Amino acid sequence: MYSQDETPFLILRSFGEQIRVRVGLLGFVGLTCLTFGYLLAGQGIEWLLSSSFLPEGAEVVVLHPLEVVLLRLKIAGFFSIAVLLLVLSIDVLLRGSKVESIRESSSDLSEAFKPHFGTAILAGISMLGLSVLGIFYSFEFVVPMLLEYLTSDAQSVGLTTTWQLEAWAGFIVSLTGASVLVFQTPLVIFALLRTELVSRAAVSSRRREIWFVTVALSAFLSPPDPLSLMLIALPVIILMEGTLFIDSMFSGSRSIR
Repeated sequence: MYSQDETPFLILRSFGEQIRVRVGLLGFVGLTCLTFGYLLAGQGIEWLLSSSFLPEGAEVVVLHPLEVVLLRLKIAGFFSIAVLLLVLSIDVLLRGSKVESIRESSSDLSEAFKPHFGTAILAGISMLGLSVLGIFYSFEFVVPMLLEYLTSDAQSVGLTTTWQLEAWAGFIVSLTGASVLVFQTPLVIFALLRTELVSRAAVSSRRREIWFVTVALSAFLSPPDPLSLMLIALPVIILMEGTLFIDSMFSGSRSIR
C-alpha cells in the first residue's frame, strides 16, 4: 500500500520514467512542433499587431535586428512544450501500469493507472477543450484588460506608451500560457479524485494551503502586478471549488466534508 504523502513522488517518478522510455518520440514531436511553430509564429505576430491588443496611443517598436527571430523562437518553444505535455499525458494514460516505477511501488497505484484507450482519448479532448477556454479567457478578458490598464496608467502621468515588440508579445504569450494551465485545473482534480490518489475530504481540509500555493504559483506564472495575479489566481480557486462541488454531486454516498 502507498500513503497519501508518497503519491506525488510516485506520480512524478512515473512521468520521469515515461519521458525516459519515450525520449525518441518526444524528441521527434518536439522538433517538429518547434519547426512548424516557428513558421506559424510570424503570422501570429502579424495578427497580434493588427488586433485590438494594441491600445490606442500605444506603439510597438523593434530595438535590435534579431528581436523578431528570438520572439518567433520563444513562441515556437511554448507551442512545442504544450504539445509535448499533451502527448506525454495521453501516452501515460495509454501505457498505465507498464511504467515500471508504478508497478513496483504499489499494486493499488498500478491499478489506478491501468491503461484505457477511451480514457486517454477523452483526457486528450478535455485538455484541448479546456485549453481553448483558457485562450478565450485570456484573449477576451485578461490581455485586453491589463494592456488597457497599463496604457492608461502610463498616459495618466503624461508618458508616451512605447513597448518593445519582444516584451509586448511575450507579455501576451505568458498570460495566455498561464490561462491555459489554469483551465486544466478541473481535469487534474477529477483525475486525482477518480483514481482515488487523493480524497475530496483531504482537499477540503487543506483549502487554505492549496489557496496559498495557488496564489504563489500564479505570482510565478503571471506578470508582476496585483491585477494580473488576481486574474490568474481567482479562476484556479473558482475552478477547483466548482470541480469539488460537481464531484460531490456525482458521488452520492461520499461527503465532501
